[in-house]
Amino acid sequence: MNLKRDVLILLLTMLTSNICFSQEWMTSLEAAKRTALVQDKFLFMMWEEAASIPYPVIMNDTNGNEILFDDLFQNEEINRIIWKYFVPVKVDENLYGELYDEIKDTKSRSYMLQFEDDNIKIMDPNLNIVNTSFSPEAYFNLSQFITNYGLNTSYLNAELRNYAEHKNFGTAYRLASKYMDFAILVNRKTRQDIVSLSLRYLDDAERYLITDDINGKKHFADKISLLRWSQYLLQNRPKKVLRLLKRFDTSEIDETTASQLAFLYYTAYELRKDEKNAGLWKGKVSLVNLRKAELIANLHL
Repeated sequence: MNLKRDVLILLLTMLTSNICFSQEWMTSLEAAKRTALVQDKFLFMMWEEAASIPYPVIMNDTNGNEILFDDLFQNEEINRIIWKYFVPVKVDENLYGELYDEIKDTKSRSYMLQFEDDNIKIMDPNLNIVNTSFSPEAYFNLSQFITNYGLNTSYLNAELRNYAEHKNFGTAYRLASKYMDFAILVNRKTRQDIVSLSLRYLDDAERYLITDDINGKKHFADKISLLRWSQYLLQNRPKKVLRLLKRFDTSEIDETTASQLAFLYYTAYELRKDEKNAGLWKGKVSLVNLRKAELIANLHL
């Protein structure tokens, strides 16, 4: 995924033009979620009371010079830039309790701290926080923040919609898988956040697997394990993947699990530059997964 170099050009253009009128932030979370799905964007969320306090930010002009803006919320040019890349929404404090109760038993303590604080939260349309590794404070660089998190989510749209409409094992697993693939495409600074997002949906899939009335639960549990282990390929930790695979029970796996297993073995050996063992698995890997393995290898050049 390309960096958003046009952020800087857009800023310079807007600073010298007052033709357009700024758009108000949304206040309905439900409407913001629907808009994010339609526009293929993440939400730019803040608690309403926090948004009433001046929030200084820095942006870079086309020459790389830093420009200070005293208040994120009172500058029309900044507002238009935020709308270009996100769906900004101020959430009423009265919704805090309801939202908290929905996630308190399923999210980590560090995630809950990010949810509770007054800083900017980038969320996907299912209200999962994306920027869990970075909590913007005042005077942070908004240009870089947009480059990292102002992502077009069209690649994820179908899976995001399906999960929003029907929360079950299948939709959670497919969305987790799609996010893991999406992590390959984003820049290095954002990659771990997207991987973490994938793992949270994988946690959801595990919970649904326990409660959903579906057959072949072992096969699906195997798929969850293999997808979870693929995170280490993106972290360039092939030895860890191979150690985990040695403990994997292959006595009773279906065709799709076997394909997933072959992809992990092949990619891990490729990362280790073990051509002999990679060659033993290559013929069992689909063309799509061979391309994915190539993209992963290119991340670590």
